[in-house]
Amino acid sequence: MRRTLGTLALLLAVTGCGSDTGADSPPVEAAPEVILVSATAGGGEGEAVATDVSDDADLAAYVAQFDDAFATEVSEAARRLDGDVVLAQVVSVGCDVPPAATLQDGVIVAEKVADPKQECFAPVTTVALAG
Repeated sequence: MRRTLGTLALLLAVTGCGSDTGADSPPVEAAPEVILVSATAGGGEGEAVATDVSDDADLAAYVAQFDDAFATEVSEAARRLDGDVVLAQVVSVGCDVPPAATLQDGVIVAEKVADPKQECFAPVTTVALAG
């Protein structure tokens, strides 16, 4: 009986120790990097969808809605992204800066601010860039 239990335990241990190479599972794509750029009174209005700013001309047209300093900051952040496609979206205009954002089906969704301010002297524009 002990021999049977020992053999059974050994078989279970050997079968459970196999390596899974993951050959049957699909490759997991890395989530795109999302950068948030904010400026007080930077200009722009909230947007429902992201804009493709992969091309220099498209990026220049997009940042034209912002004041010069903020436009430069957004342009520099867009150029730091490594993706073939770079998306930009004004995700917030208000008193608070979102802590982070994620790209979901062509829309950059900002995380909620945990403790939002009730009032501010000037609105802060936050642009999310994904690539």
